[in-house]
Amino acid sequence: MLTNLADELLTRDITEPSAVLRSLSDHDLQAAYDHILEQFALGLLVGAHENPEWSDGKLVIAGNRANIHLLQAAFYAAKLEVQRRLVIDGR
Repeated sequence: MLTNLADELLTRDITEPSAVLRSLSDHDLQAAYDHILEQFALGLLVGAHENPEWSDGKLVIAGNRANIHLLQAAFYAAKLEVQRRLVIDGR
C-alpha cells in the first residue's frame, strides 16, 4: 500500500483525494495512518542518527532525507483522507 501511495504522490497534488487511500475501509485507513506515522517517526530517528547537525540550537536532520520526505507526504495524504471522511460522515 505504501509503495502504491508513494507512486501516486509522485504524479498528483497532495491535496487531491488519493485513489489508493480512498479504496481503503475506515478500519484499514486508520491502520494505514498508524503505520505511516510509525514509519515516519522511524525515518526521522534514522535520519537523526545517520547525520545530525545543529544549527542555531536546532537539530537539523541531514540523513535519510528522501525517505523522510516520502513518508511526510504519505502522512499528510492519509491525514487529509481521514479528515475528508470525518467531514463527509459528519463526525
